[in-house]
Amino acid sequence: MDDGRAEMSGVSAWQSGPSFDVPVGRLFARWDWDGATLRAEVDPFGFFNLYVYEKAGRVMISPSLLELVAQGADTARDDLALAVFHRMGIFIHDETPLAHVRTLPPGGRLVWSEGRLEITGGVDIPVERQISREGVVEGMTEYFRAGMARILHSYDGPLALPLSGGRDSRHILLEMLHQGRRPEACVTFHHNGVVMNTEAQAARMVCEWAGVPHHVLGHARPRLADALRNVVMTSLCADEHAQMMPLHDYFLGRDIAGFDGIAGDILTNPDGDAERFYQLAMKDDYVGIARGLVEGHGGVISQPGWGQGAGPLYSPGMDREVLEHIGRAVAAYADAPDPYQVFWMYHRTRREINFVPQAILESTKMVFCPYLDEPFARFCMSLPYAVTRDQKLHNDCIARAYPGYADIPFAEGFAAPAPQSGGLRHKLRSALDVMRICRKLGALGEVRAFIGEPAELKRGPDTAYRLHDLCLSGLDTVKARALLDLASELEAARPRHLITDAI
Repeated sequence: MDDGRAEMSGVSAWQSGPSFDVPVGRLFARWDWDGATLRAEVDPFGFFNLYVYEKAGRVMISPSLLELVAQGADTARDDLALAVFHRMGIFIHDETPLAHVRTLPPGGRLVWSEGRLEITGGVDIPVERQISREGVVEGMTEYFRAGMARILHSYDGPLALPLSGGRDSRHILLEMLHQGRRPEACVTFHHNGVVMNTEAQAARMVCEWAGVPHHVLGHARPRLADALRNVVMTSLCADEHAQMMPLHDYFLGRDIAGFDGIAGDILTNPDGDAERFYQLAMKDDYVGIARGLVEGHGGVISQPGWGQGAGPLYSPGMDREVLEHIGRAVAAYADAPDPYQVFWMYHRTRREINFVPQAILESTKMVFCPYLDEPFARFCMSLPYAVTRDQKLHNDCIARAYPGYADIPFAEGFAAPAPQSGGLRHKLRSALDVMRICRKLGALGEVRAFIGEPAELKRGPDTAYRLHDLCLSGLDTVKARALLDLASELEAARPRHLITDAI
């Protein structure tokens, strides 16, 4: 606002991908400025991270946090949000690395008029339903089938399916076939050269059984280049997904829509921590759940003998504040059938796994997310923990609905091959990438850190956290634009040979 008048720059109307009259499972966001009022909204579960900046009477929105900074957003850090990220690998609530930037909440609606900003939305706490295990299997099958039917009826163009060795993507493929629709191809990535890992082996067996083309992406990748592109695409809000850049590159230039199995795991089966966390929730020990989450993440990303994760390295001395902050976030779902499940759905799945359909697969024409079909997702979050606790629910649903495929093992049923080396040529290219990227970022002193063996964290997390810290350090308008430009340069120079095996 300037002297009572609103001044606008940028794109006055925008939406994420084509619109459909039929409600379908997908992430979406949009905004519109009519000269007097700015309105914006996101999907019912808030899985599209639309970033909002507000300070001193100025408001900006963008699907890119770095674009907000490039346009002049204040870069004051949110130290507590960053400390959570360093310890758990995610940002919770609507937080970001920057104090004045937030995402819209689930079902979020933004209205700005005459200098006044109002944001509404939030999580609807599910009410536990009384239902038998048999009823759950039938309900999940029918809700998922109906959601897939809405998707397939709304879009009649070519489709491709990223297929792993797990349950979520297999369920999507088998339901497509059940409804008489075949993908143009299924695609599986790994980093083991021409020797397929267990994920690719399981996916191949399903595709052979179904007679569906299968493309395997197994070439060694430029590690730091992929990590930098990923950090920019995920707006400094994720510590993973660089390993999935082959999928992004595969879809580039293809006029084809895709699928993503996001949320299928947390909605259908609890994970290995669920029982312990459920018992803690029954005792109202939400800080105990927070401690378990932090220790679990630290154990996964740490080298043997370290175990503490990234927190002591990047935000020391904030352990107590972090545990209390996460504990309050989990406690907000105390009345849900399974508080941990709903917390994980709306925080890790919504705020980090969401970047697969929003960023990694944004190179597709459209990404459909059938597990985010509203009736299916709300049904699953209303289930009693007693019917999900054995972690076999999704297996049972798939076996019951598609008995002809019941004997094909998932990834864990295949033997893991020996790791393959990328070869000398790949190592030389990676070293050159490291030097080029560090030079562009003005951080040539970091070359040894990116090439050498990690000291405390494993290779992937070590790269992700070092790069995240390097990008955030001294972030301003000029650096944000340089990061966006560098990511574009690296994408233009991406590997062109992707497929190592196909049927």
